[in-house]
Amino acid sequence: MLEFSFEIIDETKINIQYKYGSQLFNFNLFWSNGHWTLHPFDGILIENRDMCSLIVADLLKNKDFHVMLAKEKIMLSHLRTTVNLQPDDPEQFEVNPRIDDRSYQGDDGLMSYIENHSFEEILQQEQQQIHARVEFFQEIIQKMFMEGIGPEDPDFSKVQSIIRIYKDTFDRLGNISDNHMGDYNNKRW
Repeated sequence: MLEFSFEIIDETKINIQYKYGSQLFNFNLFWSNGHWTLHPFDGILIENRDMCSLIVADLLKNKDFHVMLAKEKIMLSHLRTTVNLQPDDPEQFEVNPRIDDRSYQGDDGLMSYIENHSFEEILQQEQQQIHARVEFFQEIIQKMFMEGIGPEDPDFSKVQSIIRIYKDTFDRLGNISDNHMGDYNNKRW
């Protein structure tokens, strides 16, 4: 019995089996909101967060898992989990499916977010999200090209336009970051 195996369902979903101890556990790795997210599928893991955290942390160290991610062009550093791996700092590691939409947090959540993040940190998060979108659309255009679809196709041109828009936005955000903003760069809001 293999310690790690996976099945690619489609370009946005991968099913994973991971052996921990003598038990096999199932996970879903899925693309959502511009990020790859790892989610436990077994009820025992969902009900027991401590055990789930142990198993996910172990999976994230697995070399076969790293190779699978590399082959699928998924960066380990950009991988998110629905499991809180470090209870002392839940904001950093726990993923909410609507993490990119901070409007759900209400005034208290928004104020807490602003108080705990510098402008530079927020700007960096935005750039990371845009970079992920560029990578996503570049993968789409590569697959289109491999299927014989080229610049003469209207959809190919649209995807190229989207990539240019995201790259331009990324560069503009970088310009904001490069501008001297006095002592405000390192202060909390």
